[in-house]
Amino acid sequence: MRLRSFDVLIWLLGVALYVLGSSPVADASQWATISLPSRAVNIAENHGVLWVCGTDELVANSSDGGKTWKVVHSLAGGGVLLSIGLANEQFIYAAGTTGVIVSKDGGATWSRLTVPANVVYRAAFGDAQHGLIHTPHAVYLTSDGGLSWSPVSLNFSDEQGAYSFVLALAASDSNHMMIVLSVGNAPYFSCKFVVTSDAGTTWKPTSIPNVNFGSLAIRDSEYWLTGSEVIEKDKPGGGYGVALAIYSKDGETWTHVPRWSQKEFSSCNADGCLYWDGGGVAFSHEGIPIYWKFPAEKAVTAKWAVANDGICSVGAELKCAGITTSSSLPGYDATSSPIPVDTAPPRLDAPPSQGLQCLLCSFETVIVTQDYKGIAEVDLTLHIGVNGVVTDASVNSAPRPEIGERLAAAARGWIFLPYEKDGTVHPVVTHFKIRVQAVKSK
Repeated sequence: MRLRSFDVLIWLLGVALYVLGSSPVADASQWATISLPSRAVNIAENHGVLWVCGTDELVANSSDGGKTWKVVHSLAGGGVLLSIGLANEQFIYAAGTTGVIVSKDGGATWSRLTVPANVVYRAAFGDAQHGLIHTPHAVYLTSDGGLSWSPVSLNFSDEQGAYSFVLALAASDSNHMMIVLSVGNAPYFSCKFVVTSDAGTTWKPTSIPNVNFGSLAIRDSEYWLTGSEVIEKDKPGGGYGVALAIYSKDGETWTHVPRWSQKEFSSCNADGCLYWDGGGVAFSHEGIPIYWKFPAEKAVTAKWAVANDGICSVGAELKCAGITTSSSLPGYDATSSPIPVDTAPPRLDAPPSQGLQCLLCSFETVIVTQDYKGIAEVDLTLHIGVNGVVTDASVNSAPRPEIGERLAAAARGWIFLPYEKDGTVHPVVTHFKIRVQAVKSK
């Protein structure tokens, strides 16, 4: 089926997206593409084990830093698992276009939870009984392992607008959970934090002064929040932004981590932060930081994880490489690049889309080039399968071939809700344009 128009509008940094129409890891000097029976969509790490989820309800893991992988669950013709997480080494959960599946025995067996929506964007469990799910209409809470669910009241608004986008969920244990809300679909919009310390009986908004949100993750039963912070506001000329990493047990009292460098983070998760494609830093409460260095080949997306001297990242393909560590931050070289920001799903209770609805559609909003400056418009054609996964993206026109191919490569990793018409799911070919800001390299 060919759609004449694609009814999606994503705003990123003021730039609009308009839609119209296993190999082993050899060493730290190269990335290897990992072959799995289905496409990987997301990744997580727990106690040195990497876990991926994906199409056909794929769940696979690796205990050796991404060198070898074992499929522990799959279902031919099944839905797309959009996110995966672990409350501990035994309780694993994954959410997607057909709800939520869980394992209580480390991935050996899996069962499906009864949830109040067909699509679940993400989940967060503190243990096998207490957790949250983010659906198109609400965030729901369970305290009995999914036997029952209740919506969390999230009706917040102020002069910035309504906080109707959910950017993150986190559960550090059975009592402590946190929801990050925003007025827009990316971290750079105004955010609000909502926390509970009594397993969801009561929720309260909390603020972190002068902080711009970047990411939220659980590490060692603590919240870890990253982003940027404005400091020295009282000095002549006003303040300035610096990289921020803080941690908390309850989501209300936060402790700053010593600043590791002057550079702002590009992407963070429970393992640590990347500064760019090629260098990052592991989380630690104090002491000398441990920096990561890995090949800068534009393979890294916002979905990455580190374990056992290896880094793996999920885009259109699952790729892994070796890492080396040092006490100094690796330099930014000509092949490095910032990591595109992931956009959030549509706002809560958004009206049904008349066209395709994008679930995961991140791309570089600012592209560094050798010889082009200004707004770059790229015209692409997408082929989308019955499961909503982009199977191919081709460039129809672009101001420079390398700009078009970089955006086409990003589009090959996109995922949409399956297109349904007259009760039947169809593959789709659709035409669209992306506009990004191009800047010349110095």
